[in-house]
Amino acid sequence: LAFNTSCSGVTFTKMDSDFAAALEALRLGSSIQQRLVDFGVTSKEDLRYIRYDDLKKEGFNLVQQRKIMSLCDVAWTMQKKDSGEIDKKLEGTVDSLDSLLPMAGTVSMLHHEESDVTDTGEVEDECKDESDDPLVKLTRSCRLRKLRRDSTNVINEGTHLGVQERKGGKERRKGSLFWHAQLQRRPMRLIFIRHGESEANVNRKLTQVVPDHALHLTAEGRRQALDAGARLRSIVTNEKMRFCVSPYVRTRETMNGILNAWDLSEWQRGWVREDVRLREQEYGNYDSPDIKKFHSLKKKFGPFYYRFPEGESIADCYDRASLYVEHLYRSWNDNLAQNHVIVGHGAMILVTLCRLLRIPAHEFDSLDSLGNCEFVVLERPVDDAKFNISYTWCEGKPKDFQGGLRRKPHAAQQIEIWSGDPEDPLLTSQGEANVSSS
Repeated sequence: LAFNTSCSGVTFTKMDSDFAAALEALRLGSSIQQRLVDFGVTSKEDLRYIRYDDLKKEGFNLVQQRKIMSLCDVAWTMQKKDSGEIDKKLEGTVDSLDSLLPMAGTVSMLHHEESDVTDTGEVEDECKDESDDPLVKLTRSCRLRKLRRDSTNVINEGTHLGVQERKGGKERRKGSLFWHAQLQRRPMRLIFIRHGESEANVNRKLTQVVPDHALHLTAEGRRQALDAGARLRSIVTNEKMRFCVSPYVRTRETMNGILNAWDLSEWQRGWVREDVRLREQEYGNYDSPDIKKFHSLKKKFGPFYYRFPEGESIADCYDRASLYVEHLYRSWNDNLAQNHVIVGHGAMILVTLCRLLRIPAHEFDSLDSLGNCEFVVLERPVDDAKFNISYTWCEGKPKDFQGGLRRKPHAAQQIEIWSGDPEDPLLTSQGEANVSSS
Protein backbone atom coordinates (compact mmCIF):
# COMPACT_ATOMS: atom_id res chain seq x y z
CA LEU A 1 0.00 0.00 0.00
CA ALA A 2 2.79 2.42 0.85
CA PHE A 3 5.63 2.94 -1.56
CA ASN A 4 8.91 4.82 -1.60
CA THR A 5 10.36 7.30 -4.07
CA SER A 6 13.95 8.39 -4.14
CA CYS A 7 15.27 11.88 -4.91
CA SER A 8 18.90 12.91 -4.46
CA GLY A 9 19.51 9.88 -2.30
CA VAL A 10 16.64 10.75 0.13
CA THR A 11 13.76 8.29 0.51
CA PHE A 12 10.22 9.57 1.09
CA THR A 13 7.31 7.41 2.20
CA LYS A 14 4.00 8.26 0.56
CA MET A 15 0.47 7.60 1.77
CA ASP A 16 -1.89 5.15 0.11
CA SER A 17 -4.04 7.15 -2.33
CA ASP A 18 -7.36 5.74 -1.10
CA PHE A 19 -6.43 6.52 2.50
CA ALA A 20 -5.42 10.06 1.52
CA ALA A 21 -8.75 10.55 -0.29
CA ALA A 22 -10.67 9.36 2.76
CA LEU A 23 -8.76 11.82 4.96
CA GLU A 24 -9.48 14.62 2.48
CA ALA A 25 -13.20 13.75 2.69
CA LEU A 26 -12.94 14.31 6.45
CA ARG A 27 -11.21 17.66 5.84
CA LEU A 28 -7.89 16.41 7.12
CA GLY A 29 -5.47 18.07 4.73
CA SER A 30 -1.88 17.58 3.66
CA SER A 31 -0.34 18.76 6.94
CA ILE A 32 -2.32 16.16 8.94
CA GLN A 33 -1.52 13.51 6.36
CA GLN A 34 2.20 14.25 6.55
CA ARG A 35 2.11 14.01 10.34
CA LEU A 36 0.48 10.59 10.01
CA VAL A 37 3.15 9.48 7.55
CA ASP A 38 5.87 10.68 9.92
CA PHE A 39 4.10 8.66 12.61
CA GLY A 40 4.24 5.57 10.40
CA VAL A 41 0.57 5.48 9.35
CA THR A 42 0.27 5.22 5.57
CA SER A 43 -2.94 3.19 5.14
CA LYS A 44 -6.26 2.50 6.82
CA GLU A 45 -4.98 -0.92 7.85
CA ASP A 46 -2.18 0.74 9.85
CA LEU A 47 -4.83 2.35 12.09
CA ARG A 48 -5.64 -1.06 13.55
CA TYR A 49 -2.31 -1.03 15.37
CA ILE A 50 -2.60 2.35 17.13
CA ARG A 51 -4.83 3.75 19.88
CA TYR A 52 -6.37 7.11 20.74
CA ASP A 53 -3.63 7.67 23.31
CA ASP A 54 -0.99 7.34 20.57
CA LEU A 55 -2.63 10.08 18.50
CA LYS A 56 -3.02 12.26 21.59
CA LYS A 57 0.68 11.97 22.38
CA GLU A 58 1.47 13.06 18.83
CA GLY A 59 -0.48 16.27 19.35
CA PHE A 60 -3.71 15.51 17.46
CA ASN A 61 -6.76 17.21 18.97
CA LEU A 62 -9.91 15.31 19.98
CA VAL A 63 -11.83 15.93 16.75
CA GLN A 64 -8.85 14.89 14.65
CA GLN A 65 -8.42 11.74 16.74
CA ARG A 66 -12.05 10.69 16.26
CA LYS A 67 -12.03 11.44 12.54
CA ILE A 68 -8.85 9.44 12.00
CA MET A 69 -9.88 6.47 14.13
CA SER A 70 -13.33 6.33 12.47
CA LEU A 71 -11.52 5.07 9.36
CA CYS A 72 -10.25 2.08 11.34
CA ASP A 73 -13.81 0.69 11.57
CA VAL A 74 -14.26 1.19 7.85
CA ALA A 75 -11.05 -0.69 7.09
CA TRP A 76 -12.08 -3.58 9.33
CA THR A 77 -15.53 -3.85 7.75
CA MET A 78 -14.25 -3.59 4.17
CA GLN A 79 -11.65 -6.27 4.86
CA LYS A 80 -14.19 -8.65 6.40
CA LYS A 81 -16.63 -8.03 3.57
CA ASP A 82 -13.99 -8.72 0.90
CA SER A 83 -12.99 -11.93 2.66
CA GLY A 84 -16.61 -13.09 2.89
CA GLU A 85 -16.60 -13.06 6.72
CA ILE A 86 -19.23 -10.36 6.99
CA ASP A 87 -22.46 -9.83 5.10
CA LYS A 88 -24.64 -6.82 4.55
CA LYS A 89 -26.64 -7.48 7.68
CA LEU A 90 -23.56 -6.85 9.83
CA GLU A 91 -22.43 -3.67 8.11
CA GLY A 92 -24.85 -1.65 10.22
CA THR A 93 -22.97 -2.45 13.40
CA VAL A 94 -20.08 -0.09 12.64
CA ASP A 95 -21.45 2.83 14.60
CA SER A 96 -18.59 5.26 14.13
CA LEU A 97 -19.27 5.53 10.37
CA ASP A 98 -21.69 8.37 11.12
CA SER A 99 -18.70 10.65 11.50
CA LEU A 100 -17.73 10.12 7.84
CA LEU A 101 -20.80 11.79 6.39
CA PRO A 102 -20.83 15.59 6.03
CA MET A 103 -23.05 17.32 8.59
CA ALA A 104 -23.37 14.05 10.49
CA GLY A 105 -23.10 15.82 13.84
CA THR A 106 -21.25 14.80 16.97
CA VAL A 107 -20.81 11.12 17.72
CA SER A 108 -21.84 10.52 21.33
CA MET A 109 -20.75 7.64 23.52
CA LEU A 110 -24.39 7.17 24.43
CA HIS A 111 -24.97 5.91 20.90
CA HIS A 112 -23.11 2.74 21.88
CA GLU A 113 -25.53 1.30 24.38
CA GLU A 114 -26.04 -2.05 26.05
CA SER A 115 -28.14 -3.14 23.06
CA ASP A 116 -27.45 -4.50 19.62
CA VAL A 117 -28.63 -3.73 16.14
CA THR A 118 -31.80 -5.60 15.29
CA ASP A 119 -31.46 -8.29 12.67
CA THR A 120 -34.53 -7.41 10.57
CA GLY A 121 -33.32 -8.51 7.16
CA GLU A 122 -32.59 -6.40 4.14
CA VAL A 123 -33.21 -2.66 4.38
CA GLU A 124 -34.78 -0.84 1.45
CA ASP A 125 -32.47 1.50 -0.43
CA GLU A 126 -34.30 4.64 0.64
CA CYS A 127 -31.45 6.99 -0.19
CA LYS A 128 -30.02 6.34 -3.63
CA ASP A 129 -26.38 7.38 -3.89
CA GLU A 130 -24.81 8.06 -7.27
CA SER A 131 -21.28 7.77 -5.93
CA ASP A 132 -19.21 4.74 -6.92
CA ASP A 133 -16.92 5.18 -3.94
CA PRO A 134 -17.31 1.96 -1.85
CA LEU A 135 -16.52 3.92 1.32
CA VAL A 136 -19.41 6.33 0.68
CA LYS A 137 -21.78 3.48 -0.18
CA LEU A 138 -20.84 1.53 2.95
CA THR A 139 -21.27 4.61 5.10
CA ARG A 140 -24.70 5.32 3.61
CA SER A 141 -25.75 1.70 4.10
CA CYS A 142 -24.72 1.73 7.77
CA ARG A 143 -26.64 4.93 8.40
CA LEU A 144 -29.81 3.47 6.88
CA ARG A 145 -29.54 0.35 9.01
CA LYS A 146 -29.24 2.41 12.15
CA LEU A 147 -32.74 3.72 11.42
CA ARG A 148 -33.89 0.18 12.16
CA ARG A 149 -32.44 0.13 15.68
CA ASP A 150 -34.83 -1.21 18.25
CA SER A 151 -34.90 -1.33 22.02
CA THR A 152 -33.44 -4.29 23.86
CA ASN A 153 -35.25 -7.62 23.66
CA VAL A 154 -37.21 -7.61 26.91
CA ILE A 155 -38.58 -10.77 28.49
CA ASN A 156 -41.43 -9.81 30.82
CA GLU A 157 -43.15 -13.12 31.35
CA GLY A 158 -43.64 -14.43 34.86
CA THR A 159 -42.41 -12.64 37.97
CA HIS A 160 -39.27 -11.02 36.51
CA LEU A 161 -38.36 -8.67 33.68
CA GLY A 162 -35.11 -9.63 31.95
CA VAL A 163 -33.02 -8.63 28.96
CA GLN A 164 -32.23 -11.13 26.23
CA GLU A 165 -29.08 -11.05 24.10
CA ARG A 166 -29.76 -10.66 20.41
CA LYS A 167 -28.48 -13.35 18.08
CA GLY A 168 -24.93 -12.58 16.99
CA GLY A 169 -24.61 -9.60 19.32
CA LYS A 170 -21.31 -10.70 20.81
CA GLU A 171 -19.73 -11.19 17.40
CA ARG A 172 -20.92 -7.77 16.25
CA ARG A 173 -19.39 -6.10 19.29
CA LYS A 174 -16.00 -7.52 18.33
CA GLY A 175 -16.01 -5.19 15.34
CA SER A 176 -16.67 -2.03 17.35
CA LEU A 177 -13.86 0.23 18.53
CA PHE A 178 -16.04 1.39 21.41
CA TRP A 179 -16.62 -2.13 22.72
CA HIS A 180 -12.98 -3.05 22.15
CA ALA A 181 -11.88 -0.12 24.32
CA GLN A 182 -14.48 -0.93 27.00
CA LEU A 183 -13.37 -4.56 27.11
CA GLN A 184 -9.88 -3.54 28.19
CA ARG A 185 -10.86 -1.65 31.36
CA ARG A 186 -14.50 -2.28 32.30
CA PRO A 187 -15.00 -3.76 35.77
CA MET A 188 -16.13 -7.37 35.90
CA ARG A 189 -19.03 -6.45 38.19
CA LEU A 190 -21.32 -3.45 38.48
CA ILE A 191 -23.26 -3.63 41.75
CA PHE A 192 -26.16 -1.36 42.71
CA ILE A 193 -27.16 -1.15 46.41
CA ARG A 194 -30.15 0.72 47.77
CA HIS A 195 -29.68 2.56 51.07
CA GLY A 196 -30.75 1.12 54.42
CA GLU A 197 -33.98 1.95 56.20
CA SER A 198 -34.30 5.72 56.73
CA GLU A 199 -36.35 7.79 59.13
CA ALA A 200 -38.89 8.54 56.39
CA ASN A 201 -39.36 4.84 55.70
CA VAL A 202 -41.00 4.56 59.11
CA ASN A 203 -42.43 8.09 59.46
CA ARG A 204 -43.21 9.74 56.12
CA LYS A 205 -44.65 12.87 57.77
CA LEU A 206 -41.11 13.75 58.87
CA THR A 207 -40.39 14.92 55.30
CA GLN A 208 -42.84 17.79 55.79
CA VAL A 209 -40.37 19.44 58.18
CA VAL A 210 -37.00 17.81 57.35
CA PRO A 211 -35.47 18.02 53.84
CA ASP A 212 -35.33 14.67 52.09
CA HIS A 213 -31.57 14.93 51.64
CA ALA A 214 -31.02 15.31 55.41
CA LEU A 215 -32.78 12.16 56.64
CA HIS A 216 -30.72 9.68 58.71
CA LEU A 217 -30.76 5.90 58.89
CA THR A 218 -32.74 4.26 61.65
CA ALA A 219 -31.13 1.71 64.00
CA GLU A 220 -32.50 -0.98 61.67
CA GLY A 221 -31.03 0.88 58.70
CA ARG A 222 -27.58 0.88 60.31
CA ARG A 223 -27.82 -2.86 60.92
CA GLN A 224 -28.83 -3.38 57.29
CA ALA A 225 -25.85 -1.33 56.09
CA LEU A 226 -23.42 -3.41 58.15
CA ASP A 227 -24.99 -6.60 56.83
CA ALA A 228 -24.75 -5.22 53.26
CA GLY A 229 -21.02 -4.71 53.78
CA ALA A 230 -20.58 -8.31 54.88
CA ARG A 231 -22.57 -9.58 51.90
CA LEU A 232 -20.64 -7.37 49.49
CA ARG A 233 -17.32 -8.57 50.90
CA SER A 234 -18.41 -12.18 50.37
CA ILE A 235 -18.89 -11.37 46.67
CA VAL A 236 -15.75 -9.36 45.94
CA THR A 237 -13.39 -10.92 48.52
CA ASN A 238 -10.04 -9.10 48.10
CA GLU A 239 -10.56 -7.70 44.62
CA LYS A 240 -10.02 -4.03 43.82
CA MET A 241 -12.99 -1.75 44.51
CA ARG A 242 -14.48 1.52 43.38
CA PHE A 243 -17.51 3.12 45.04
CA CYS A 244 -19.86 5.89 43.97
CA VAL A 245 -22.53 7.24 46.32
CA SER A 246 -25.42 9.70 46.32
CA PRO A 247 -24.67 12.78 48.48
CA TYR A 248 -27.84 12.32 50.57
CA VAL A 249 -27.25 11.65 54.27
CA ARG A 250 -28.91 8.21 54.30
CA THR A 251 -26.82 6.94 51.38
CA ARG A 252 -23.56 8.28 52.84
CA GLU A 253 -24.37 6.60 56.17
CA THR A 254 -25.14 3.36 54.31
CA MET A 255 -21.80 3.70 52.52
CA ASN A 256 -20.00 4.08 55.86
CA GLY A 257 -21.71 0.98 57.19
CA ILE A 258 -20.69 -1.01 54.12
CA LEU A 259 -17.06 0.09 54.41
CA ASN A 260 -16.87 -1.46 57.87
CA ALA A 261 -16.36 -4.76 56.08
CA TRP A 262 -12.86 -3.55 55.14
CA ASP A 263 -10.03 -2.84 57.51
CA LEU A 264 -8.63 0.69 57.44
CA SER A 265 -5.33 -0.70 56.17
CA GLU A 266 -7.14 -1.97 53.06
CA TRP A 267 -8.62 1.37 52.06
CA GLN A 268 -7.25 2.95 48.93
CA ARG A 269 -7.16 6.56 47.82
CA GLY A 270 -10.07 7.45 45.54
CA TRP A 271 -12.17 4.46 46.58
CA VAL A 272 -15.32 6.50 47.24
CA ARG A 273 -16.70 9.39 45.22
CA GLU A 274 -19.98 11.27 45.53
CA ASP A 275 -22.09 12.05 42.50
CA VAL A 276 -25.08 14.37 42.79
CA ARG A 277 -26.67 12.81 39.70
CA LEU A 278 -27.41 9.73 41.82
CA ARG A 279 -29.70 11.63 44.21
CA GLU A 280 -33.27 10.45 44.81
CA GLN A 281 -36.21 11.59 42.72
CA GLU A 282 -37.26 14.98 44.07
CA TYR A 283 -40.84 15.18 45.35
CA GLY A 284 -40.65 18.91 46.19
CA ASN A 285 -38.61 20.93 48.65
CA TYR A 286 -40.70 19.53 51.50
CA ASP A 287 -43.47 16.97 51.27
CA SER A 288 -46.79 18.73 50.80
CA PRO A 289 -49.69 17.87 53.12
CA ASP A 290 -51.35 16.76 49.88
CA ILE A 291 -48.57 14.28 49.05
CA LYS A 292 -50.98 11.32 49.15
CA LYS A 293 -53.19 13.11 46.66
CA PHE A 294 -50.18 13.67 44.39
CA HIS A 295 -49.25 9.97 44.51
CA SER A 296 -52.83 9.04 43.66
CA LEU A 297 -52.74 11.44 40.72
CA LYS A 298 -49.39 9.97 39.67
CA LYS A 299 -50.97 6.52 39.31
CA LYS A 300 -53.71 7.93 37.08
CA PHE A 301 -51.43 10.12 34.96
CA GLY A 302 -48.64 7.56 34.64
CA PRO A 303 -45.75 7.16 37.13
CA PHE A 304 -43.04 7.67 34.52
CA TYR A 305 -44.19 11.09 33.31
CA TYR A 306 -45.95 12.61 36.33
CA ARG A 307 -43.93 15.51 37.76
CA PHE A 308 -44.44 16.43 41.40
CA PRO A 309 -44.98 20.15 42.14
CA GLU A 310 -41.53 21.70 42.70
CA GLY A 311 -40.11 18.25 42.04
CA GLU A 312 -39.26 15.76 39.30
CA SER A 313 -40.81 13.06 37.20
CA ILE A 314 -39.15 9.72 36.58
CA ALA A 315 -38.54 11.00 33.03
CA ASP A 316 -36.48 13.84 34.55
CA CYS A 317 -34.50 11.25 36.52
CA TYR A 318 -33.95 9.34 33.28
CA ASP A 319 -32.18 12.40 31.86
CA ARG A 320 -29.87 12.44 34.90
CA ALA A 321 -29.28 8.73 34.50
CA SER A 322 -28.27 9.24 30.88
CA LEU A 323 -25.62 11.74 31.92
CA TYR A 324 -24.37 9.38 34.60
CA VAL A 325 -24.16 6.39 32.24
CA GLU A 326 -22.10 8.46 29.81
CA HIS A 327 -19.83 9.37 32.71
CA LEU A 328 -19.46 5.67 33.56
CA TYR A 329 -18.35 4.86 30.02
CA ARG A 330 -15.67 7.56 30.15
CA SER A 331 -14.52 6.62 33.66
CA TRP A 332 -13.93 3.03 32.59
CA ASN A 333 -11.31 4.12 30.05
CA ASP A 334 -8.69 4.19 32.83
CA ASN A 335 -10.34 1.89 35.36
CA LEU A 336 -8.28 -0.72 37.24
CA ALA A 337 -10.92 -1.99 39.69
CA GLN A 338 -12.72 -5.29 39.11
CA ASN A 339 -15.81 -4.06 40.99
CA HIS A 340 -17.77 -0.82 40.70
CA VAL A 341 -20.36 -0.34 43.46
CA ILE A 342 -23.09 2.32 43.34
CA VAL A 343 -24.94 3.14 46.57
CA GLY A 344 -28.10 5.04 45.82
CA HIS A 345 -31.89 5.20 45.96
CA GLY A 346 -34.49 2.70 44.81
CA ALA A 347 -36.20 4.63 42.02
CA MET A 348 -32.98 6.12 40.70
CA ILE A 349 -31.27 2.71 40.61
CA LEU A 350 -34.13 1.27 38.55
CA VAL A 351 -34.07 4.26 36.19
CA THR A 352 -30.29 3.91 35.73
CA LEU A 353 -30.66 0.19 34.98
CA CYS A 354 -33.38 0.96 32.42
CA ARG A 355 -31.04 3.47 30.78
CA LEU A 356 -27.98 1.23 30.91
CA LEU A 357 -29.77 -1.86 29.60
CA ARG A 358 -32.10 0.08 27.27
CA ILE A 359 -35.26 -1.26 28.85
CA PRO A 360 -38.17 0.65 27.23
CA ALA A 361 -39.71 3.47 29.24
CA HIS A 362 -43.15 1.87 29.28
CA GLU A 363 -41.72 -1.14 31.15
CA PHE A 364 -40.62 0.98 34.12
CA ASP A 365 -44.10 1.08 35.62
CA SER A 366 -44.15 -2.72 35.85
CA LEU A 367 -40.98 -2.94 37.96
CA ASP A 368 -41.28 -3.70 41.66
CA SER A 369 -39.54 -1.48 44.22
CA LEU A 370 -36.16 -2.49 45.62
CA GLY A 371 -35.89 -3.38 49.29
CA ASN A 372 -33.60 -1.58 51.72
CA CYS A 373 -29.97 -2.62 51.06
CA GLU A 374 -31.05 -4.89 48.20
CA PHE A 375 -28.31 -5.68 45.66
CA VAL A 376 -28.65 -5.74 41.87
CA VAL A 377 -25.50 -7.45 40.58
CA LEU A 378 -24.45 -7.11 36.94
CA GLU A 379 -21.57 -9.21 35.65
CA ARG A 380 -19.79 -9.77 32.36
CA PRO A 381 -17.57 -12.53 30.92
CA VAL A 382 -13.85 -11.97 30.48
CA ASP A 383 -14.10 -11.86 26.68
CA ASP A 384 -17.12 -9.55 26.42
CA ALA A 385 -17.72 -6.04 27.81
CA LYS A 386 -21.50 -6.27 27.92
CA PHE A 387 -23.11 -6.41 31.39
CA ASN A 388 -26.08 -8.61 32.23
CA ILE A 389 -28.07 -8.88 35.44
CA SER A 390 -26.74 -11.97 37.21
CA TYR A 391 -28.86 -11.84 40.33
CA THR A 392 -30.53 -9.68 42.97
CA TRP A 393 -29.96 -10.23 46.69
CA CYS A 394 -32.11 -9.11 49.60
CA GLU A 395 -31.05 -9.39 53.23
CA GLY A 396 -32.02 -12.68 54.83
CA LYS A 397 -32.92 -14.28 51.49
CA PRO A 398 -30.98 -16.40 48.99
CA LYS A 399 -29.66 -14.81 45.83
CA ASP A 400 -32.34 -14.54 43.14
CA PHE A 401 -30.87 -15.87 39.87
CA GLN A 402 -33.96 -15.23 37.75
CA GLY A 403 -31.75 -12.98 35.60
CA GLY A 404 -33.86 -9.85 35.78
CA LEU A 405 -35.72 -7.34 37.91
CA ARG A 406 -38.85 -8.24 39.87
CA ARG A 407 -42.15 -7.24 38.38
CA LYS A 408 -45.11 -5.98 40.38
CA PRO A 409 -47.66 -8.72 41.07
CA HIS A 410 -50.34 -6.71 39.26
CA ALA A 411 -48.65 -4.49 36.70
CA ALA A 412 -50.71 -1.81 34.96
CA GLN A 413 -52.07 -2.70 31.55
CA GLN A 414 -49.94 -1.45 28.65
CA ILE A 415 -51.43 1.13 26.30
CA GLU A 416 -52.12 -0.42 22.91
CA ILE A 417 -50.09 1.13 20.08
CA TRP A 418 -51.18 1.28 16.44
CA SER A 419 -49.06 -1.14 14.41
CA GLY A 420 -49.07 1.02 11.28
CA ASP A 421 -51.38 -1.36 9.43
CA PRO A 422 -54.01 0.77 7.57
CA GLU A 423 -56.56 -1.99 8.13
CA ASP A 424 -56.30 -1.91 11.94
CA PRO A 425 -59.27 -0.42 13.81
CA LEU A 426 -58.88 3.12 15.12
CA LEU A 427 -57.68 3.39 18.71
CA THR A 428 -59.20 6.00 21.02
CA SER A 429 -58.25 7.29 24.45
CA GLN A 430 -60.77 6.61 27.19
CA GLY A 431 -60.96 8.84 30.27
CA GLU A 432 -63.07 8.64 33.40
CA ALA A 433 -65.21 11.50 32.20
CA ASN A 434 -66.46 12.37 28.74
CA VAL A 435 -64.55 15.37 27.49
CA SER A 436 -66.02 17.12 24.49
CA SER A 437 -63.72 18.69 21.91
CA SER A 438 -64.06 22.42 21.41
